[in-house]
Amino acid sequence: MNAFNWCLPQHCMPVLVTLVGCVCLAVGCAGPPTRHQISVDEIVAMAGEGLPTDAIIEKIKVSHSVYPLPASRLIELKQKGVPAEVLDYMEQTYLTEACRQAIWDDSGEMYTARTIKDCY
Repeated sequence: MNAFNWCLPQHCMPVLVTLVGCVCLAVGCAGPPTRHQISVDEIVAMAGEGLPTDAIIEKIKVSHSVYPLPASRLIELKQKGVPAEVLDYMEQTYLTEACRQAIWDDSGEMYTARTIKDCY
């Protein structure tokens, strides 16, 4: 019997279709986990609770949060007790993302670690 002439019995076809569907569904669900954008209010709360500056910045880094904030909002956050280092990092998230987007737009290709280092 030739491998190209082999076929499944009719009663096995629904099982095969179901199995293929389950595999496709499982693969579709296996994407990267979604990250929680840390809100500005959460940052104010963390600062108010006395969480160390490095810990707040680390939480922002891990979440890949980006903060496009105007200077007036940064001043307001400073008045609410958010440390200057955290505010600097929050501003840097936006500048870095804007740089990455500019590299993507100009080259038409995905940016690389080397070009990201050129951002900041």
